[in-house]
Amino acid sequence: MKFLQFLGVIITASSLFACSTIDVAYTNKQAIQKRMKRVAVFPFDIKGAGWGDEFSDAISHQFFKSGKVTTIEREAIQKILQEQQLSASGLIDDKQAVKIGKLLGADVIIIGRGSALQAYRNNKFEPNCIDTFTLKAINTENGEILLTVRKEPGRAWDWRYRAKFCCGLTLIWNLNDILIESSQYDDIAKQVVKQILAILQEENKR
Repeated sequence: MKFLQFLGVIITASSLFACSTIDVAYTNKQAIQKRMKRVAVFPFDIKGAGWGDEFSDAISHQFFKSGKVTTIEREAIQKILQEQQLSASGLIDDKQAVKIGKLLGADVIIIGRGSALQAYRNNKFEPNCIDTFTLKAINTENGEILLTVRKEPGRAWDWRYRAKFCCGLTLIWNLNDILIESSQYDDIAKQVVKQILAILQEENKR
């Protein structure tokens, strides 16, 4: 009986792991490799939250930490936005962002918007969680979209959460725990940048 219960957990977990809520789309790897060198990450527009700028900082931090992409300081971006009398909340269109990116000397600008997840654990509200999110990396040279990232509602599974869920056999970590932990903007930033860097590394091998 215990074996059957264990087998049931594994089968359930396998079906849950079949897809990720974070998807990266692109068409031209060579253009990404060529341009993804000096990046300006603009404040994100996140509905239902006041931490869109902190989320964009988390993305910048992961790029900087990798040592593979140079990032422009948030203060420099905010200064230019103020000088151009544009919103620092992420509510700017693609053309405006490209213009600001050129003024900053950026090869690529990253803009994003989404919505916050209203999550609770043990009747306590859990802040800083992302429900849905869309990111665009735009070439400042011609305004071309180099890649897009889409985070759909649900758990952003990766190997860490697979291990925690399977090893705990749902006794320590339940699905709500995984949802909350994998939806934190710091964790989403790690997963997003990891996938973008994987594209750069794959291109560099050729």
